[in-house]
Amino acid sequence: MVKLSAYIVTLNEEKRLGRTLQALKQVADEIFVVDSGSTDKTKEIALENGAEFVFHEWKNISSQKHFGQELCHNDWVLSLDADEVLSPELIAEIKKEMENPSADGYIIKIRDMLPGDKKPRRFARTYSDLVRLYNRKRCNMPIDLTNDRVVVGDGAIIKKLNNIIYHYSYVSLTQIWFKLNMYTDELVRTAVEQGRYYTRLRLYTEFPRQFLIYYFKKRYFLYGTCGFWMATTYAYFRFLKIAKWFEWRALNQDK
Repeated sequence: MVKLSAYIVTLNEEKRLGRTLQALKQVADEIFVVDSGSTDKTKEIALENGAEFVFHEWKNISSQKHFGQELCHNDWVLSLDADEVLSPELIAEIKKEMENPSADGYIIKIRDMLPGDKKPRRFARTYSDLVRLYNRKRCNMPIDLTNDRVVVGDGAIIKKLNNIIYHYSYVSLTQIWFKLNMYTDELVRTAVEQGRYYTRLRLYTEFPRQFLIYYFKKRYFLYGTCGFWMATTYAYFRFLKIAKWFEWRALNQDK
């Protein structure tokens, strides 16, 4: 059996971390919680569930995750967010796969959980484009301002697991807006550093275009009233990134 490490990035996650760790400790030999300054009971919950709690000053999301990866003692690591819970079927599948890994990294499907959900809804959005379980000798979590996706090394074999992670992303609109406001600041810094350019047409059309994408293409209309405010929120997040970029240009054009 291959030993498995896991790492989670946190900031004031007392409402969600316990459920995540209770599932995760069934499959991980060690767990590191990388925290950027929680003022709630995040630390107590991490320690109660057998995790190592380590403070690391926030720079950006991928920097936090890279730090977590480097804390791990095992080659095989699992990257989770504090709002993601391994399903019982996925726990069993990972245990089976770790007996004799057949790949260098595994993509794991993620399914949205809506407010009040006890189990996944049949129509809930499921996506599976992320490597979460990987051998860090062949794959790596980079240090980058906005990209927190695992980079797959040349020649690495990647497979998909069959079972899912439950994604409990929603706590409150206040929490979501705080997170997205901070994230757009990072995106703008990256855009400026990379010399990215946005047109005024993009500024004027981004919100309605993204709303239609979230509401219809990503099927948020199936989520009822909750789906409407979630689609509106995520569309505004996309708009806010571009608006902040134009604001930066206006404030710095004479410098």
